[in-house]
Amino acid sequence: MFRRFLIFLFTILSIPLISKGDHLVGGEIYYECLGNDNYQITLKVYRDCNSSGAPFDSPASIAIYTSNGGLFTTLDAFHGGAQLLPVIINNPCLQAPPNVCVEEAVYTVTVNLPFIAGGYHVAYQRCCRNQSIVNLTNPASQGSTYYVAIPEAALNSCNSSPHFNSFPPLALCIGEELIFNHSATDPDGDQLVYSLCTPYHGGSQANPAPIPPLGPPYTNINWGGGYSAMDPLDASPILAIDPVTGQLTGVPTQAGQYVVGVCVEEYRNGQLLSINKRDFQFNVVNCASNVEAVIPIQTSFHDPCSGLGVTFGNNSINTQYYHWDFGVANITTDTSNIHNPTYLFPDTGAYSVTLIGNPGYACADTAVAIIEVYEEIVVDITSSGNPCADANNFRFEANGQFGGGSTFLWEFSNATPATSTDRNPIGIVFDSLGVYSVTVTVTENSCSGEATSTIETLPRPQAFFPLDTLIGCAPLGVLLVDNSTSATDYEISWNLGDGSTDVGSHILHEYTTTGSFDISLTIWTNEGCVDTSTYTLRQIVETFPIPNGELTVDTNFHYIFEPTFNFEGTSTDAVECSLATGDGTIFSGNVPMCAYEYTYLDTGRYDAVMTFTDANGCETKDSVLIRVEPEIRFYIPNAFTPNGDRINDTWGPKAYGFRVYELWVFDRWGKQMFHSTDPFEKWDGTLNNEGNHEPVPAVYSYRISAVAIRDLIIKESGHVIILK
Repeated sequence: MFRRFLIFLFTILSIPLISKGDHLVGGEIYYECLGNDNYQITLKVYRDCNSSGAPFDSPASIAIYTSNGGLFTTLDAFHGGAQLLPVIINNPCLQAPPNVCVEEAVYTVTVNLPFIAGGYHVAYQRCCRNQSIVNLTNPASQGSTYYVAIPEAALNSCNSSPHFNSFPPLALCIGEELIFNHSATDPDGDQLVYSLCTPYHGGSQANPAPIPPLGPPYTNINWGGGYSAMDPLDASPILAIDPVTGQLTGVPTQAGQYVVGVCVEEYRNGQLLSINKRDFQFNVVNCASNVEAVIPIQTSFHDPCSGLGVTFGNNSINTQYYHWDFGVANITTDTSNIHNPTYLFPDTGAYSVTLIGNPGYACADTAVAIIEVYEEIVVDITSSGNPCADANNFRFEANGQFGGGSTFLWEFSNATPATSTDRNPIGIVFDSLGVYSVTVTVTENSCSGEATSTIETLPRPQAFFPLDTLIGCAPLGVLLVDNSTSATDYEISWNLGDGSTDVGSHILHEYTTTGSFDISLTIWTNEGCVDTSTYTLRQIVETFPIPNGELTVDTNFHYIFEPTFNFEGTSTDAVECSLATGDGTIFSGNVPMCAYEYTYLDTGRYDAVMTFTDANGCETKDSVLIRVEPEIRFYIPNAFTPNGDRINDTWGPKAYGFRVYELWVFDRWGKQMFHSTDPFEKWDGTLNNEGNHEPVPAVYSYRISAVAIRDLIIKESGHVIILK
């Protein structure tokens, strides 16, 4: 009875202190062999995140001792960041108070541990525990030691110690059964045996974080009156663990914070290799039942007008299990048991949807909501009618996805009428030329859809082309450029007044006959404002005939030594004439005095053209082609007298009409006396015309090679005599 009284009194006093006290609520340490005498040490530490105690150590100091108590090394271990553990209650009807909060930090460090007799001891120490703990004497003065031994057998076999799979529940509800799988995993597959055990005491208030941690042996924590390792908390049945499976069971009966120790022993062939002792804390609380099934407002999770498929929102409070009934008549398959189900309704309409939170439990709650599902209203506008601004009249149609019970509201800008409630309004007339908006809103049930279009009233097409009066001689070329206006593309047709027609926006037409001509342009549209327009210019083109005329010449061919030709022009219509000889010379006169004699100064082919002009300024031309050919003349003297009397002092052929020429002169022994490529260069009888000696009377031989006009090749040879 005294124990129960103390528990009651302590519970009353500790309720507001659960979030205070110091900070440690548990931990464990274990190792993994990595090979080559390397071991990874893992330390897990848990703290009360609602406490005012110190944060996680960074780094945490881990000491390794030899079996004889000597300090082997001290390791600085770091964690990768604290993680908040979830508060899980097995009974979905109950919720733990919000002041239960635990963080986990995991430290890892690698160390090389060569074999030594007796093995190693690995430890981490810290102070202090929560002052509000029920089952310890003066808990705030008791610390924690997380310790694991690595014996010789473990070193010899590169053994790894077991580690626990999951952390126990942070909160236990009074009167609710605890069933927790506290099993561990051994990397070597060794036999594991589970038991409740007493955690170790550690750092003190005077030395809360020993650096290095102290070596073994370690003292156990001091249990409060009536508590022990096998009975660490008030429960009925008491807390127990299955030695084979590690399943932890019991039903707590009193609120408070309780320290619990669970050991897992590793055996191989009957030999104990390691012990992992987990030190942790249970928070036993009065769990409230505040279950409420809540289906939120439909528009918060589904637009009623977006189709038949719905993904439901769920704002239920303190619920873990669900049962939905979607309210479809005459079927039983319209249900779901997930938090946010998606359901495709078979048809549009309003359905009474039921949600049960925690079905089958005493705390179950039910919510009912009317859910409307309709297909999205999709609407578009089509129109027809006369868009010509001076006679516009339109019909509009609403098409798309909507039901037969829909209502319609049309709005027309600057039109008569301005609105309509017909599905397909007719006789809509817009006030003037321009672009106007048309809007229709379709409404059905609680859904609506809207479409907007534009209507353009268009001017009628107007044909036009710019052209001043043209007067000229046939043939007369006229460039016609379309300058019509139309709001849409149009076709073009030209009537040119001489029996010819054409198409195109730019045309060039030649009037080959004489007369006065009208030109008409017709355009027509096939879309928009469909209409035809014609523009005509009367007698806009006038053409006159051209005069006759003939040019004759007495001959078409002369050699260059007699290059004189006689031209004569005759015409019955012309009043003037002019002759262009083809070499830049021009003669002019009046008909009939159109006879001209002309001598060409050079060889060549010449196109002589005579132009005849009548009184209207019209002209005609006639031409003749004449040729002035070079003439080949070739004379070779057979003697000369180079005595300086300036009579027959030099010798050379007289050559005309050559385009390539070459001369050689040799004495009787074959010596070359003279060479030239100029048909007008003469030999003076001396060597190469150097004049440095008297010409020697004798007989000399010569050779000539030349190319005349029309590629005629001439080769001559003979003798020439130098006389005294």
